[in-house]
Amino acid sequence: MYVHKNSLMNGTSTTIFNPASTLTRAMIVTILWRNEGNPDVEGMYADFADVVQGSWYETAVGWAAKNEIVKGYGEGMFGPEDPITRQDLAVILERYMGFIGSELNVNDQWIEFADEADISSYAMSAIQALNKLGIINGIGTNGDGKPIIDPKGNATRAQAAALLHRFVELIAQSD
Repeated sequence: MYVHKNSLMNGTSTTIFNPASTLTRAMIVTILWRNEGNPDVEGMYADFADVVQGSWYETAVGWAAKNEIVKGYGEGMFGPEDPITRQDLAVILERYMGFIGSELNVNDQWIEFADEADISSYAMSAIQALNKLGIINGIGTNGDGKPIIDPKGNATRAQAAALLHRFVELIAQSD
């Protein structure tokens, strides 16, 4: 309800939110673009071969790329309709925090995750920081009580909505 009420996320149709479906890369940049108040992007365009001109996400992808919130896959590809992994979601949110100038303090304590070996090196600092801030939680714990992050699992729309609620509220409190 929070993300819908605050115009961050719409439904997948006029009457369905579809919480169990996966969040796509196009969806997350559109959410962040909306959180910025749908800024004017004149002169910004998505320089990715797979971003369709005039698509519902083109403006948001162009904005996010121009502001270095996303970088794409390389070779001129963004993958707008690809599901976003939980680790890529963490990286994008960490970059977005940098973009908005948020300087939330995170301690240096290392959190050991049950599936730490599955976290890509480029995402480790983002997952550590966002977990410590209470933004990204695990999907449970293992027998030793270590959190399971599921870094390469696809983020669902429900997970993203909960994460974004915590994220936006935390950023608002720090201002």
